[in-house]
Amino acid sequence: MHSTNGQNLVFVPSGDPIEIAPNSFGNKALRMVLNAEEEPVIAFGTNGHLYVTRWESGSGQFSDPIEIDPNENVFMSDSEGPRMASQGDYIILTYQLSGQWADGARSVHSTDGGLTWSEPVPMVTNPSEDHFMPCVAIDDDGNPFAGVKVGNNPATIYEGILHSPDGGMTWLDAVNASDAADGNAMCECCPSLPFWAEGRYYDLVRNNNSNMRDFWLMSSADGANWSDAIDIDPTDWMISSCPASGPTLAGPVNDSEYLVAFMSAGGASGQSRVYVSQVDLAANDGAGAWLLTEPVTLNQFENATQNVPVFAQWNGGDSPLVALAWEQNTSGYDIQLAISNGSDLVLTDIAQNITEEWSGQHRRPAIAFSTDDDGQAKLHLAWQHSASGTIHYMSGSVTTPSIVICFAEPEPQIMQESSGVRIQLTEGWMPARWNVWDITGRLVETGSYDPFEGAWIPNDRLPSHAIIGVETENGARWAQSIQRMGQ
Repeated sequence: MHSTNGQNLVFVPSGDPIEIAPNSFGNKALRMVLNAEEEPVIAFGTNGHLYVTRWESGSGQFSDPIEIDPNENVFMSDSEGPRMASQGDYIILTYQLSGQWADGARSVHSTDGGLTWSEPVPMVTNPSEDHFMPCVAIDDDGNPFAGVKVGNNPATIYEGILHSPDGGMTWLDAVNASDAADGNAMCECCPSLPFWAEGRYYDLVRNNNSNMRDFWLMSSADGANWSDAIDIDPTDWMISSCPASGPTLAGPVNDSEYLVAFMSAGGASGQSRVYVSQVDLAANDGAGAWLLTEPVTLNQFENATQNVPVFAQWNGGDSPLVALAWEQNTSGYDIQLAISNGSDLVLTDIAQNITEEWSGQHRRPAIAFSTDDDGQAKLHLAWQHSASGTIHYMSGSVTTPSIVICFAEPEPQIMQESSGVRIQLTEGWMPARWNVWDITGRLVETGSYDPFEGAWIPNDRLPSHAIIGVETENGARWAQSIQRMGQ
């Protein structure tokens, strides 16, 4: 069964969006996590002021916002501003004091699901150079650790890791996490993504290798010695300025395999587009291995710019649900959402425009999954509404679309041989065209499917990593990524 747009899952809102707070509280630096009761906890604010609100299940509304560190001028920026992580009812929020780039990194934490918050804790003491933009995660012991940009010279800035041994009460000095990556510097204003997985510490950072801006995965067994780094972004974007856009993560989706989404303008279109890389964290003794990279749109949008991807994952079913949201400017900003089942994951060309029926500009989404009272997936979605100056929020369910085209025959088959690839279609998929794209989304081969001879693509016409797609005249689409044999 295939939908007319190739998507097998859609988001169904439970109602219209609501504002989480009046516009006097602002809408910058939106972050969202869930507490142990699976209630959304949202951080946001306006210039100099950082607030936190939580969903109150009893009253069915968001609480009055609590200001964090009200006596200080908090640095509020959509890309470089505060970050948040949660583990049950333990939530930690990190931020920077404006103008205090060397020693102004701060953390606050909550142990009751966002109801109350600790006093601010300095994350850096007696620094000799800037420590900027702390991005936080939590390890398996319940202790936070944070990636931070260390240095005053953009040509030599490195990724430091700050570690708290006591639940955020104190912080140790930063250690260099990026020495094993190519080049001499990290992007100075692209947020990093530290995370704990497969029994190790990891950190995803956009590298700056002589103005090649691509993402690297660094890892450490103990959080102190960061000796491993792999390149997970083959788009090789060359740009002389910092893109100020970071990655997002989902997984595991299959054993030890994880998904990383990011924005790059290194593809054939030259526009900023969202890409998804697949990595196996168990490979190479935990250092990880890059498997493939795919764009989230190939045919669906011809003239659009995309940015700020965010993942969410639900593990309550037989296999994980993965949702990817991003902002997209086609004829104005809207929130696009792709949802797929982890057992047969497809995120390319299935985007659903969530906000097209509402006026204004809709930007910088945040998403999270919980489980509803019936044991089904519930998706929480918040975003920045530019016209009102507020954060909009809504939730809803995930279901199959109501309009589908049924094919009695099996899905297309891709058969790899030593000298090429053969596409085989059954009657329900004809007439159709086949397409081959490289990992940047550039169309390299296309043709009409011949029902008598099939479709044969020799290796000399295939990129080393390719996406092969089939599209019928009635609009059904199917695609699969492959690696050319012999690579």
